[in-house]
Parts: sequence; C-alpha cells; structure tokens
Amino acid sequence: MTEGVAVKPGRQPRVWIVEDEPAAAELAAELCESWGAEASVFRSPLPYLAALRGAVAPMAVVLDWRLEHELSAALFLATRHRYPQLPVIYWTGSAASALPSMIVADALTTLVDKAQGAGPFERALEWARGTGTG
Repeated sequence: MTEGVAVKPGRQPRVWIVEDEPAAAELAAELCESWGAEASVFRSPLPYLAALRGAVAPMAVVLDWRLEHELSAALFLATRHRYPQLPVIYWTGSAASALPSMIVADALTTLVDKAQGAGPFERALEWARGTGTG
C-alpha cells in the first residue's frame, strides 16, 4: 500500500480537481460526489500547490490539460514530485496526441474525454481507487 494515497476504511475518498472553467469544475465535483467521493475544487494553481504540501494526499487528482496560462504540465510534475504513486485523471477535451508523452505514457495517469460524459469519468475514479490502494 502506498502511504498517503490509500483511503482509510469507513472514510469517503477525496478527489482534488484542478479546473479553471466554472461549469466544468462544478460538473466534475458533482460527478465525484455522486460517485461517493469528497471533491475539492481548485480554480487556480497556487491553492492546489499549497494543498500538495499537506500531509495527506487525496485518492486521486483530476487535471485539465487546457488550464489558463498552460500550467497543467507544471502541476502534473509537481504532483508527481510530491506523490509519485498518486493516480492522475486528465479530464480534457484535448486529443491524447496533443498531450506530452510524459503524461500519456505515465502508468498512473489515465485520460478521459470530457465529451464522453459521466461513464468514462466514473470508470476513471474506479481505476484510481484500485490503483491507489493496490
């Protein structure tokens, strides 16, 4: 079991969402909560980076590739640096070919197309739960 990633028995899994588009952030939070996770939304990088310095990691992080000021890659690297085994869900409208290979080839990262609806997002949460507790 990876320290800081596993969910304690009887507790809701926590998912951190980094999304600067209000409607998308709200939808992602609703999907997480309907799935049974506690969602924390970060609308800008600095609060997210401050949270990364905390002692307890979430079950997973949801990032959008098209964050304002093109900071998604930097947030991905900061996440990997702090929590190398943390599952990352890239929930994006960008094609996989538009993302860098460090993200596409990362075994603990999965890509979810925003246009495909709730099902793939919920399956990604299940994948993260299995990955983070394995």
